[in-house]
Amino acid sequence: MKQTLTLVVLTGLMLTGCGGKQEAVQPAKTATAVAAVAEAVTVPSVIGLPLDKATEQLEGLGLKVEAVDTIDGKSIILKKNWQVTSQDSADGSSAPKGSTVNLGVTSLEKLAAEKAAAEKAAAEKAAAEKAAAEKAAAGKAAADQTAAQLAAEQAAAQKAAEAAAAAQAAQQAAKPAPAPAPAAPAPSSVYYQNCDAVRAASAAPLYANQPGFRAALDRNSNGVACE
Repeated sequence: MKQTLTLVVLTGLMLTGCGGKQEAVQPAKTATAVAAVAEAVTVPSVIGLPLDKATEQLEGLGLKVEAVDTIDGKSIILKKNWQVTSQDSADGSSAPKGSTVNLGVTSLEKLAAEKAAAEKAAAEKAAAEKAAAEKAAAGKAAADQTAAQLAAEQAAAQKAAEAAAAAQAAQQAAKPAPAPAPAAPAPSSVYYQNCDAVRAASAAPLYANQPGFRAALDRNSNGVACE
């Protein structure tokens, strides 16, 4: 009986001791996890900053920085002569302290040359567009002038034609009316057989417009018969 009680007590003590040990270990793990979370920082975007300023900002947060020339692969000597153009950690992402942020950089000399080239290309494009616009305007002005000249020539030709028609009409109006054709002599009821008959009728000489005249009596055809 005493031995049985002794075993029960010992078992209870052992179980109590083990539980206390587990409780002591669990808070240590939780504290480590909390500490790990507390060591994470938000990585800001440093794109567009000079490399020296970007490095200073990131290292101030406990991060490491690796920078590489992504254009020409040149060695970086003076960080102030380089500008950040890319970043592997997005703006607002979290990273543990001591981790490395990789930056892509381009030399300020390269950026200045690219800017100058872009400005030159833009200026050349603007000049070409201006020249094209001026050429188009000159062509339009020439076409308008040609059209105006053609219209003036057509108007002058029409005016000249109208003037010529008016002059011709006036000339036609100024011409005297043609004289009416002489009326044919009315047939005469007087008839002479011959010139003796004309003389006998005391009608000699007989002219062409007198009654009884006929060509058979006018031997020399001078318009006078029976001279």
